[in-house]
Amino acid sequence: MNQLAATLARPGWLVADGGIGTWFLAQGVDAKDLPLLPLHQPDMVLNCHLEYLRAGARLLETHTFSANASKMGAMGLSASVVDINRRAAQLARHARDVYGEPAFIVGSLGPLAAQVDAAIGSGVAYGQAVAIYQEAVAGLLAGGVDGFVVETMSDLATVRAAMAAIRAESDLPVMVLFAFSPLGTTLYGLSPEEAVQAVMALQGGPPALVGANCGSGPSPLLDAVLRMAPVARAHGVAMAAFPNAGQPTIKEGQVQYPAAPDYMAAIAPTLYQAGCVVVGGCCGTTPRHVEAIYNSLTRPVSVLPEPMIPQEEPALGRAPDTEAGLRISELAADHFVVSVELDPPRGVNPHRLLEAARTVYAAGADAINVGDSPMARVRLSALATTRIIAENVPLATILHFTTRDRNLMGLQSDLLGAYALGIRNVLALTGDPPGLGDYAHATAVYDLDSIGLARVLAGFNQGVDAAGQKLGAPTAFDIGVGVNPNADPLDQEIARFRKKLDAGATFAMSQPIYSPEQFYRFLDRMGPLPVPLLLGLMPLVSYRQALYLHNEVPGIVIPEPVLHKMEGVPDGNGLGIEMAAALMETLHGLVQGVYLVPSYNRVEPLLPLLSHIRRLTRGKPSEA
Repeated sequence: MNQLAATLARPGWLVADGGIGTWFLAQGVDAKDLPLLPLHQPDMVLNCHLEYLRAGARLLETHTFSANASKMGAMGLSASVVDINRRAAQLARHARDVYGEPAFIVGSLGPLAAQVDAAIGSGVAYGQAVAIYQEAVAGLLAGGVDGFVVETMSDLATVRAAMAAIRAESDLPVMVLFAFSPLGTTLYGLSPEEAVQAVMALQGGPPALVGANCGSGPSPLLDAVLRMAPVARAHGVAMAAFPNAGQPTIKEGQVQYPAAPDYMAAIAPTLYQAGCVVVGGCCGTTPRHVEAIYNSLTRPVSVLPEPMIPQEEPALGRAPDTEAGLRISELAADHFVVSVELDPPRGVNPHRLLEAARTVYAAGADAINVGDSPMARVRLSALATTRIIAENVPLATILHFTTRDRNLMGLQSDLLGAYALGIRNVLALTGDPPGLGDYAHATAVYDLDSIGLARVLAGFNQGVDAAGQKLGAPTAFDIGVGVNPNADPLDQEIARFRKKLDAGATFAMSQPIYSPEQFYRFLDRMGPLPVPLLLGLMPLVSYRQALYLHNEVPGIVIPEPVLHKMEGVPDGNGLGIEMAAALMETLHGLVQGVYLVPSYNRVEPLLPLLSHIRRLTRGKPSEA
């Protein structure tokens, strides 16, 4: 089950964020520029999300309410809908990574510029509406959302179109929120009771949550929720509420909303008791409102959702790290090795990463391999992250170490420091060029490539540095190197791999593969492997992700039959896990281990695969 869906199914509540568009307007942004902010002012979008996270929000909406072709066309804006939605989702995820605490990202889909299948006047045809929403959904999925919110809805045809677009691509949880006037109905006359009853009959089943947002203020929204509650309860569906801060007024040239944070917070417990498991804010609400809502729910409510209530984390550095120094080549000689790749956080808080490491440890993983600012994007030091994991989780660790960012002196100093900190497994990599990431003008160093780095590590193991000077005592690094079975020309890749082996490599890790034929082709050319090999597996989650990996990520090649299987499949994550499991059933006897690469650092979807691999390889002798 999706982690957001699992969390919503448990007793308790989640505090969501507040007004986003009105937050930007308060910063001086012109209303016509709002939809394009993820592309033109990403830092402002990032800061908005961070403000709400600091206030206590653990569910963030993407800034995509108007990011559809219908709304943007009506505003005279021209830009790629897919790009805007993808970037908006990435910015929300980036904010979560920087903040470092668990949170969920939901993709916002607002109404179109006209009613769908309007009975009177011009409108948008249903089929066209589905196509419009599909563009936005494609971008949000590519950006890595955990779910969707179909919000500020007034007519059922628009809801049906948005839901059809989502369910054609994904089975992620959806919230459907209606906007009610003080008269107790939506703009097109739908009552709260009718709204709930109607979404229960949606094709594909009801949404995860139904509720209300926006409207005329907290009190009318509360009335609507109290009317929705008996119908929702009868169908076993929970609710969500996002009241705005009242009817806006213009004062001294500024738009102001009357409802103060304390007033908003006063109704939050009543919303929760009525059945709203998600409570946030809409137009005019600010981080101060969200903080007040969070505090009001924390005080009176005794049953809280486990992953969302901040808890005291174990003090860093107290757990034993006896497993951290275990060498991968020695582990592989004893049993089939399973590692999971985790990227360091983008900020300084490691708690979310440690939660992921503890999860895979409990599921039976042997090791964590830690990326070194992959795709040339700034993250917490891989060396520091590796040590933090070693101090807190009893797993072996593999430090990815690139030559991109350090000169010959610096990389040797860092490697000696890593050894002094107990790190024994190092994957020697050249590293992605800065042009791939956020710092295109940064200067790459590349005093050495991965082959030269392997030689330096082998020299350390002999007690000398790169200049031949004595270290005082030899190290005992296990030297990992990468190999790409997908390479074309393959003979050139194999020749380079042999140089890495000659330089002193003691284990290898492959690029992710997606068919047995890719690996058979490599083995046919390479012959017997003289060192243990950990096969790379990165289960696919959607057809669009597969296209992106195939076309834009160096080293990954996804065969046409695999792309064809993923196309048009709603549950891409489930199919991706199935295909990865089948691949392991075929190839596990040819390798000494596997490393699993989670999409977006989410390890929970990998757990069934990890368990399957453990059952498949239990008692399997390793043959290097």
